[in-house]
Amino acid sequence: MNYYEHHIGDYAEATAHLTFIEDATYSRLIRKYYATEKPLPMDVKFVQRLINARSKEEKNAVISVLNEFFTLTDDGWRQERCDHEIARFKDRQIKARRSAEGRWQSLSAEQILSDSTTISSCDRNANALPAQCSPDTKHQTPNTNLHTPDKQNNGVEKKNEGEGNLSPAQIVQLFAKEGINIPLDDERINEMLRLDISGKEVADAILQAKDTRRRASSSTPINVGFVMAILKGMRRKSQAINPVEDIWWKSNEGIDAKGRELGMRAQGSESYDAFKTRIFAELRKRQEVVNAG
Repeated sequence: MNYYEHHIGDYAEATAHLTFIEDATYSRLIRKYYATEKPLPMDVKFVQRLINARSKEEKNAVISVLNEFFTLTDDGWRQERCDHEIARFKDRQIKARRSAEGRWQSLSAEQILSDSTTISSCDRNANALPAQCSPDTKHQTPNTNLHTPDKQNNGVEKKNEGEGNLSPAQIVQLFAKEGINIPLDDERINEMLRLDISGKEVADAILQAKDTRRRASSSTPINVGFVMAILKGMRRKSQAINPVEDIWWKSNEGIDAKGRELGMRAQGSESYDAFKTRIFAELRKRQEVVNAG
């Protein structure tokens, strides 16, 4: 993302208590988040390096801001507002592509026949217009091998929605039940098919999206991009070698238990978030030793 909305009032209210350096640190962290369109790395030292935090005060500011405004997950430090804005951005991209396709499809058959050479040689993008195309442009043939819902199973009885191998039409219906519109030709449907997403996973992801909005007291409607991000996160967790390992860091009791397992204890008035960060760092070091051996 090269652009994101900055709500001055919301930001000022949320950061009024921060020091000058902490405020600058937070601003750099969210800019890096938007630029990469993904969570910040789990390793705090790497995050410090990413935003060029060098002095002791700057490095401490990174730790304070991460613990206050971000959530440590198995795929890095997540920020809910950033995830929401990135999902909106990707959703707008897809709508722009569909709009461009619509402009092409609105051409009459006569226009297509008369300008076939020019049209077939144009790249389809959100800003393309027929008059901007050149016959010398490299030819690209659009893929018209679309799924046909009534032939998807070749006569084989359809599986239940919770068992995976959903058809595109079933996916559309699952989202429609929750009031979320997704066109049958949306590329994210093909992505779900590749991941073999089940109906239960879709339902769980939508439920989680609703819960996230509720906890954030947000009235923003749930979109497909937000649900898709949750689905990918769920799939990564389900494919972990030992899913139980994903549980310990979700509660204070689990953090204490993991610390005892590693022979580690909280230091003085160290917060659970800070202790959790040290545990992750220790686990990473031990894994590196194993890999090196």
